[in-house]
Amino acid sequence: MDSLSMLRTLTLAPGVSGWEDPIKSEIEGMFKVMIPQASFEVDELGNLYVKVGGKPKVALIAHMDELGFTVKSVVENGLVYIEPIGGWDERILLGEVVVIYGSGSDLEGLEWRDRAILGVIGSKPIHYLRPEEREKAPKIQDMFVDVGLNSRDEVEKLIKVGDPAHLRKDLVLIPRGKSTIMASRGFDDRAGCVAVILASKILTELGVEHYAVFTAQEEVGARGATVAGYKLHQEGVGLAVAVDVTHAGGYPGLEEKECPIKLGHGPVISRGPPIPWSLSMLFENEAKSRGTPFQVGPEAGKTRTDLDVLQLARTGLKSMLISIPLRYMHTTVELVNLKDVQSASEIIAYGVERALKK
Repeated sequence: MDSLSMLRTLTLAPGVSGWEDPIKSEIEGMFKVMIPQASFEVDELGNLYVKVGGKPKVALIAHMDELGFTVKSVVENGLVYIEPIGGWDERILLGEVVVIYGSGSDLEGLEWRDRAILGVIGSKPIHYLRPEEREKAPKIQDMFVDVGLNSRDEVEKLIKVGDPAHLRKDLVLIPRGKSTIMASRGFDDRAGCVAVILASKILTELGVEHYAVFTAQEEVGARGATVAGYKLHQEGVGLAVAVDVTHAGGYPGLEEKECPIKLGHGPVISRGPPIPWSLSMLFENEAKSRGTPFQVGPEAGKTRTDLDVLQLARTGLKSMLISIPLRYMHTTVELVNLKDVQSASEIIAYGVERALKK
C-alpha cells in the first residue's frame, strides 16, 4: 500500500478520542501486511504498541485519536444535541454532515460501519436572526444535529446519549488529482501515524528493533501518552520520537513572522528546552547528509504534543519531536503535503539509526 492510500484509509476510519478501536484495527492491519513479524499489545487506555524485535531501545509515537463529539441529549422533537471532544473551532461546524455511531436497540450487535447514522448540524436560519445575532458566530450549544426523524422515540432506537460522532469529510487532492497536496479531516494526527508506519518499515529493513506506539486520547489531554511513557520507560526504552503535526503559515492571519513553517518544505525538527540540543543537531545533521528537506521549529516551552508527558515518565525519557506542516488545524479541511509525510518517515528512521549508534 502506498503512502497516499494509507492516508486515505486512515482518514476515513473513525477514531474519536476514547473510541479509537476502528482506527486501531486499520493500523494493525497495515502492520500485519508490511511487517508480518510485528507483535501487538493494547493497554487499558487503548494505546496500541507494535513491537518489532526482542528488546527495543527506541519508540516512535503518534496519536491515533481525532476530534469529535459525544451525544449530549435527544429532545422530544428528535433533534440531537452534541458536546465537543477536543478543541474545535466552532465557526466551521454549522452546515457540516455528522456521522454518529449509534448504540440504540435497532443497532445492537452490528459492526461500527453498520451503526453509522448521518445527520446535519443546523441552527436558526439567517432569515430569523436578530441584528445582534448576525454579528456573532453561533455557539455549539445553539446548534443541533438533525437526523431526519421527528420524535425522541424514533431517534433513541438508533442513538443513545454518549454515542461518539465525527464530521464527515473525505480526503481530496488539490488543486488537481495528481497533486501531492491533500485536504481532509483528521490529518492531525493520521499524517503522523502514516509517517510512523513508513519509518517503522525502514527501521525493520535496517534491522533496528523498535516500538511503534499509537496513543489514545491525545486530543483530550495526552492521556494515552502519559501511560505509554511509563510503560516504555519500564521496558527499557531510552529514546522516544513523538510525531505530530504543526502549524504551517503563509496566509492572512498567520504571517511569516509569526509562523515561518511552510507547507511542502519538509517536516519540522524541533529545537528548544524540551529536546536535548545534541539530539536536535543529530537529526538535523543526518537529514542534511541525506539531502532530505527539513525545517527547524522553535519550542520555547510546552510543545502541546505527546512529547510533553512522554519525557516526564518516571525518571525521564529522552524525547525528540518531528512535526508535519499542516494548514487549518482542527477543521475538516486540514492541508498536508504528501512529500512532507514521506520525508518525515526518512528523517525519523535514519535519525533513530544514527542516535542508536552514537
